[in-house]
Amino acid sequence: MRWTAIALVVTVSVITVTGQRILGGYSPVPNDNEEVVSAAEFAVKEQSHKQEMTYKLISVEHAERQSAAGSNFRMCLKVGYHKEDDDVDTTEFVKTVVHRGLQQEFSLTSWAQENCGDDSN
Repeated sequence: MRWTAIALVVTVSVITVTGQRILGGYSPVPNDNEEVVSAAEFAVKEQSHKQEMTYKLISVEHAERQSAAGSNFRMCLKVGYHKEDDDVDTTEFVKTVVHRGLQQEFSLTSWAQENCGDDSN
């Protein structure tokens, strides 16, 4: 009986160390998934409203989903914007988290400019 408990602990430890999906953690989701695209579009619209400027979604570079009283979508987005006092269109990468509640309503949890556009992050 004691060896079974030890084997269970070792198995759980190996799964955690080898990078397997951890219960409650984020899991990769295809960038073109309908829910991901909806969450990304919501994030861009909401941040545009908050900043009183117009962001444009260029692409979803990376997306992950976590189940948490609904779903959290953690995404790397490439966005564009145009500053009124400048004639240059600007693009940047942002990491954002959008929560979709049990009633299917979205809320923007975080938005941070970060170079997350490559696969090294």
